[in-house]
Amino acid sequence: YPVGRAVAHVVGYVGEVTEQELDANRFPGATSGSIVGRSGIERQYDDTLRGREGVRYIDVNARGGLVREQASVASLAPVAGRRLQTTIDLDLQRFIDSIWPAGVRGAMIAMTPDGQVRALYSAPSYDPNVFVGGIGAADYRALLRDSANPLLNRALYGRYPPASTFKLSIAAMGLKRHEINLDTHMPIPCRGGLRLGNRVFKCWDKRGHGSLDLIGAVAKSCDVYFYQLGQRLGLDAIIEDGVLQGFHDRSGIDLPSEQAPVFPKDRAYFDKKYGVRNWSPPATVLNFSIGQGENTQTLVNMVKFYAALAGDGKVRTPYVVAPSAEPS
Repeated sequence: YPVGRAVAHVVGYVGEVTEQELDANRFPGATSGSIVGRSGIERQYDDTLRGREGVRYIDVNARGGLVREQASVASLAPVAGRRLQTTIDLDLQRFIDSIWPAGVRGAMIAMTPDGQVRALYSAPSYDPNVFVGGIGAADYRALLRDSANPLLNRALYGRYPPASTFKLSIAAMGLKRHEINLDTHMPIPCRGGLRLGNRVFKCWDKRGHGSLDLIGAVAKSCDVYFYQLGQRLGLDAIIEDGVLQGFHDRSGIDLPSEQAPVFPKDRAYFDKKYGVRNWSPPATVLNFSIGQGENTQTLVNMVKFYAALAGDGKVRTPYVVAPSAEPS
């Protein structure tokens, strides 16, 4: 792997197939000793990349030395796997790796509106070359015991509250349902918080933002504006539109081990989890309005939404290998 750590979580690595995997036919066509994909593209496209091992029949003496080829038995030539063309911009991938602050955990994805993943990076990374030829037990244990978890692909498996990045989703819902337009001001200006019953839901800026239209509210990320927009929408509309926008399901990217997000499909989710009388729909609405509460997303799922927002509004599945890019 000449690019090493910079592409580790995209490309992945390989390893020898186990007896348990052979018994379960997890890797069709593999035999004892076969090298198979373990993560990343290596795993996702193993059946394309692996090819087929050849067979050569020979006679050996008692010491294992070659006596002669068995001409009477036809050898089987190995068949190389097919090449794949990815969507990754290698210069961009290297650049992200070069500027990433040491010791900082996180992830970054760059994607075009039509779903092409131009860069996918997770930190900390690891060197996939240590797996070439088989990684030693001590080295593998060290990777597994590392508290920074370098083998974890945070772009696909890490799950986080979207927080203010979700406000654009709420804004899109409000525009779609004609609850607001770009010039809409909310009845209550932001003075640092919004009271709901005996509780005050604070804005991130305790000084307040005053009266804002939608563009100003997005620019200043005003919590109080979006609290009120969420109240206009209501919980059922937020859940329904959130599911339509893709927040309930995996992005479907063509890489393994993508974590499913947490986003309810209906009110029954809350009744089942907390009990019918043990949760507050009005408070739940305010939490959802600023990307908190029962809403945790993977980075790839949030990027998928923003790609649709930046494009024509259609949610498209991210990909790192286009079907048309697989040479025969």
